[in-house]
Amino acid sequence: MTHLPTRTPNGFKFFQYLDQGVTMPTELASLLLYVYSLWVAVSQPCPNYTALSADSLNPKEYLGRWYFLAAVSGGEDELQMFRMMDSSVFTMQTTAVPQTILLNGDMRIGQNCKRASWTYNILSGRDDLQLQGRPQRQTFLRAGEQHNCSDCIVLQEVEPAALNRYMLYGREKVVPEDVIKDFQEIFACQGMTAFFRLPQTQELCS
Repeated sequence: MTHLPTRTPNGFKFFQYLDQGVTMPTELASLLLYVYSLWVAVSQPCPNYTALSADSLNPKEYLGRWYFLAAVSGGEDELQMFRMMDSSVFTMQTTAVPQTILLNGDMRIGQNCKRASWTYNILSGRDDLQLQGRPQRQTFLRAGEQHNCSDCIVLQEVEPAALNRYMLYGREKVVPEDVIKDFQEIFACQGMTAFFRLPQTQELCS
C-alpha cells in the first residue's frame, strides 16, 4: 500500500547539491528537510474536488454498465466487504418512478456470483442521492474528468461518524494505470490511505 500525504511538485531539486559531494552537519540537513516538507504542504495543497449536485444531474448520462475498479477510505474496515470480491459490474437504470435510479450489481466472490440492488432518490434541493432504506447515508457523485478519465465516475458514501469511502467506476473493465494511480494519490493526500483495487482475474458475473 502506498502512503502519499502530499503531492510533490515535479522537477524540484532543492537538495540537488547534496548529490554533488557537498556535505553539511546532519542536524542542519534534517532541519532543511523539515522546512522543505512544510513548504511542500503549504504550497502544494491536496486537490479538493467538489461533488456534482444530484438535483441538477441528468440521469440519462449515467445509465448503463459500470465496472467497479477501486476504492479508498480512511480505515481498512470500510473496505473489508470489497476485499472478498474479484470483480463487480453494475448497471444503472431509471424506474417507473420519476427521479429514481436503480443500481444492480453483479459481484464475483470466489467461485460464486452475488446480485444486489440499490434504489436512489433524487430529491429537490439536495446534492446527494438518497439511498432507500438508509436515510442516514449520503451518496455523492463526482465526475471522472477529475482523474483524467471521461468514462469514469466516483461515488462517495458517507454516514456520520461511521463511513466515508470513495469508489471508482469505469465504462471499461480496464482503464489506464495513471487513472488508478491518480485516484489513489489524490485521496491518500487527504488521509484516505486504505486502498483496494479489484483483481479482476476471474470471469465477470452478469
